[in-house]
Amino acid sequence: MSNPISNGPEQRGKTLPFQMDHLPEYFQKKSEIELNEKPENKSEKLQELKTLIAGDPATNDFDFEKDLLVQYLRHSKYDVQRAFKHIQNYVALRSVNSHLFQSIPDEYFHCTNSVEFILPLPERSPEGCTIIVTQTGKWNPDEMVYEDLVRLSMMTYCQLMRDPMTQINGFKVIHDFKDTKWEHYKYCTPRNLRFLFHATIDCFPARYKEIHFINESFVMRIVWSIIKRFLSAKIRSRVFLHSSTKELLEYFPRSLLPVEYGGDLQLNSMKEWSRKANKNQETNTIKGQPNFY
Repeated sequence: MSNPISNGPEQRGKTLPFQMDHLPEYFQKKSEIELNEKPENKSEKLQELKTLIAGDPATNDFDFEKDLLVQYLRHSKYDVQRAFKHIQNYVALRSVNSHLFQSIPDEYFHCTNSVEFILPLPERSPEGCTIIVTQTGKWNPDEMVYEDLVRLSMMTYCQLMRDPMTQINGFKVIHDFKDTKWEHYKYCTPRNLRFLFHATIDCFPARYKEIHFINESFVMRIVWSIIKRFLSAKIRSRVFLHSSTKELLEYFPRSLLPVEYGGDLQLNSMKEWSRKANKNQETNTIKGQPNFY
């Protein structure tokens, strides 16, 4: 029997732009097969999730955006109990740390390169994944305080998750530690690391397909020994530590990578997207926001 999603862009080696305005039919079918998003039971599962939310004193005060609930259902492959547990984690996180989900001052986008710490690439992987690059060396703690760096990261993930393509296909993340110094390392405390990984893995409805570490130092290998304690075996199996940036070409087409990694793209071309996303974050409450399309 032929695979009903065997003729998609990943099989043909094609890529799609990061910014989309619709969900192609191929990926609609992919969500049905891989995420159990069946048209005949989507409404039923959504109602089951709403019933659980209404029955929990920690969540029943919030009239969540429908698209936010679908994000969690897709993330859990329509396992309603698992989606509900993630929503409980999300509500607890935002209730205690609401200040970290605010937008950052717009002035940052005019006066510092620190906002380039985390950016999506302008093209998706052939599988449709959103590719994120973080470059610790771009962050200047004298220009952007650590709390605003966390806000920048939370904002980026919150806004990226409003894209159905990202909800279905997930993320591939490249963490680049080039030019990382003591002024960066001192923030890599177990508490800070635990918060970031708890937020992005236990609370956000994000699907992580690959996580790549490049230009890591001896100190970062120690940090990794701390980080991996917070990760499931499944996530750890998707983490790759590279001795050379050239190894990224074994995982990504050259056309997708920034020039500093042997590719063709200019990463700072996405800075304006980040600024607009930050503006959108101003109206992002615990209830969520509608999808982009």
